Amino acid sequence: MTCQATQQFSDVARPLTARAVQPGDLAAVQDHLLRLSADDRSLRFAAGVVKDDTVCDYVQRIRLGHDLVICLLDGDGTAVGLAHGCVYEVQGSLHVEAAFSVDAAWRGQGWATRLMQAVQVQARAVGARRVLGLCAVRNLPMRRVFEGAGMQLVREDDELHAHCELPSAGVMAA
Repeated sequence: MTCQATQQFSDVARPLTARAVQPGDLAAVQDHLLRLSADDRSLRFAAGVVKDDTVCDYVQRIRLGHDLVICLLDGDGTAVGLAHGCVYEVQGSLHVEAAFSVDAAWRGQGWATRLMQAVQVQARAVGARRVLGLCAVRNLPMRRVFEGAGMQLVREDDELHAHCELPSAGVMAA
């Protein structure tokens, strides 16, 4: 199965601004993640209890310039959403594992879907062949994002593993 982003990264901008995270944005990204409720943190990180120090360590380890990291900023510059596409190589092929979070006040407006589309566009731009995701079975909003992106879902115990192959350059040009 092939998945294909339908919206360019630069088009994801109203009423929030979506852009690649810069070093100066990391404090705002950290604040966004720290604002997530305990349950939301558990869903975002596919883990049990996620403490503040774990979030801070995670933000410090984000590989800007290597990974695909996109934030949603409101008019005041507050980060209200984040997509982190971790780029890695498997047998000579680039893959991107995507994870998302959106502040509760901005949910239900399609922002996670737009972030997924942006990750897919960026993944293809860096030559990735596959986008993957992981979520808890109980994370229905993330499941809907994965399904809407054309990803195949496989249940493994209490987790859903999502993946899709990105179209080759020839398919995109046709």
